Order: sequence, then structure tokens, then C-alpha cells
Amino acid sequence: METGMSLLEVPYEGFYSSSFRFEQVDEEDAWLDEHLWSRLPEKLVERVLACLPLPSFFRMRLVCKRWYHLLFSDSFLEVCTQVSRPRPWFLLFKAGVWTEAFAFDPIAKAWHRINLSFLPLRFNVVASAGGLLCCISEVAGCKTVLICNPLTRACVQLPFTLKERFLPTVGLVMDKEAKAYKVMVGGDDLISPFAVKNLTTEVYDSTCQFWRLTGPLPRLCNLESGKTTFANGCFYCMNYSPFSVLAYDLEQGGWSKIQAPMRRFLRTPNLVECRGRLVLVAAVEKNKLNVPRSIRIWGLQQSKNGWVELERMPQGLYEEFMRVSREKSFSCIGHGNHILITLSESPELLLYDFYEKVWRWSPRCPFVDTDKQGLQGLPFDPRLEAAVC
Repeated sequence: METGMSLLEVPYEGFYSSSFRFEQVDEEDAWLDEHLWSRLPEKLVERVLACLPLPSFFRMRLVCKRWYHLLFSDSFLEVCTQVSRPRPWFLLFKAGVWTEAFAFDPIAKAWHRINLSFLPLRFNVVASAGGLLCCISEVAGCKTVLICNPLTRACVQLPFTLKERFLPTVGLVMDKEAKAYKVMVGGDDLISPFAVKNLTTEVYDSTCQFWRLTGPLPRLCNLESGKTTFANGCFYCMNYSPFSVLAYDLEQGGWSKIQAPMRRFLRTPNLVECRGRLVLVAAVEKNKLNVPRSIRIWGLQQSKNGWVELERMPQGLYEEFMRVSREKSFSCIGHGNHILITLSESPELLLYDFYEKVWRWSPRCPFVDTDKQGLQGLPFDPRLEAAVC
């Protein structure tokens, strides 16, 4: 198992990253002539700075006032839109603690800490898309929903939901070309002060800035509160007793049900999106039929009528995983080519790479100092240019 990396915290407006140092340079070097570099066109300077890795960008903001205020410059953010490349990060939280997040870059194997203390109390982070986070109030009733960019700290409060709810299922999707987003909130309707029922769905569109009621949920469904996955125009979530997958078509505004593979033998099923495809990750316990216990990965077929097994965890690694997890529940986050598995009672993280077809233990989060606390999280695209309205 790989050990966690040793990082030094360097604070910049709530963003903490790995250590750095300035090397001493001879001031007489001609290539550092300030008269030469001061004549560079501002647009060229902005384009160069927009190409910097995010930790470097937050460090360079200390150079001068102008660079510090680039984060609030429309022209600079527009340049970021043009040159930004996908960064498949994972945003992780301690259970029930939403005031700080730990961003993991699986490619660089680097950790960064992001201060979210600007969020109001009693709000949970429940969804992410296109560099934005969706937060919802804990208080039962007509829900307050916040959309924020955790890097710029821009935040907007949406109108109250139309229906009173307790712990609804929430999804967020971003249209990058239209620079707009939609929020889906469904289920857990309060039918009395002491009872809930999965009845209605409502959607908020940032282009028209209001909620609208759409198709009802299927009868007798039992949704997994809070968690959705978006892929190919639909929000997906798990349904329990027995296991199945519920799909909400965002364009049609209606729900449908998809049968889960090996549904009678699944434990801790998780839906994730990888490379534009819906993927199901679950433990399989089928001892009575002489099939070894394992963790398997299935992909939903394009027809949405069936599943195909994509990968199975090697048996030796599965036994190690069960020992480390103490056979407790686990959660999965999918992003790009990666699936990150987090444990409920351990800070260890297991990463699967679809491109390399490799399972590996990831470096521990250096900001978690206990062996008995797990992390939970979301996929995250760090984007300075992601706008909340």
C-alpha cells in the first residue's frame, strides 16, 4: 500500500497546496531584464498565466495587485475558458464536515486543501458539475439550494424549491457551451410533519431562473438520498428493495427503471460516470453457488436494456480490500478514466484506472490524521471560469 505524500500547507485565499521554493537567480541575467518583460502585451501575459497549473496560479497571485485581481477579471476568465484542459480531480470531505474539502489529483498524485468556510452552516454539498458545487439546506421544508465555485468563492442562492422535502435526491449538470446549468431535486416529499414519500420531481434551469415540476417518481420506489450520476442526458440513482437503477431523462422530464445485474447478490452498489458511460460498481456475495466473492464493474449498454461486465477486482486484492475496510460499506466516485473507492471507516483510497486496467492504492490524504475516519466525495473539475449565474 502506498503511503501518503508529505505536503506543506501554503495558504492562498483558502487554497492549500504542496510546498514550493524560489531559486536564487543572478539579477544581472539579461533574460530577466524588467524593461524587456514589462513590455509584453497584457493579453499575452494573461494567456500565459491562464495555462498555469492551479496551484501555481494561486501562488503567482501574490506577485502584484493586478495578478491578484485576475481572478475577478472577465477578460482573464474568458481566456481560461479557451485554454483550460480537463482536470479530473476528486473532491473529498470528512463525514458531515463541509467547511473544508480535500482535492485529489489522480494524475499528479497530489492533494490540495480548499477552505469552504464561506458556505452557511447547516448546508450539505450534494452534487458537482463543471467546476460548480450544489449545496442544499438540512432543514426540512421548501429547500434552499446554493450553487458555488469553491475556487473563486462565487456563490448564488436559488429560489426555494416548490415542494417541501426532507432529504431529497439532488443532481447537477452543466452545459459548458451555453454556460448554464440545471438542478434536479426529487423525492422525500413531506406529506406530513412526520412522514415522507417519493412523489415529485422539480428542475431548476439557470437560463430561465425558476423551478418547474416534471414527471412523478415511479410508485413504491426507494431512492438513495442525495446521490445521483449524470450520463448521456439522464440522471441515475440507485433504488433499493430489491436493487434497481432509476433513470431521469432530463429532456423528457420522466423516470424509468433499469434492472441491476445480479441484483439479489449485490452489496454496496455505486453508480458512477466514466468516459461518458454509466458504470455500476458493487461487491458480489454469491457463496451458495460457488462463485467467489468479488468487487465487479459493469457498464450500461447503449440500449439501456442490459449490462456488460467490464472488470473484476483480483482475488488477492479483494481479500486485502476487505481486511482494510473491515468489511464495512464503501463509496465510489467516477471521473474520466478513474474510479476512486473510499471506505467508511478508513482513510485508505483504492483507485482503478480504466485506461491502464490497473488497481492501485492511492496516497493517503495528508490532512486526515486518523486511521478510523473515512472520506466521502464527488468528482470535480477545477475551473476558475465556472460561473454561478
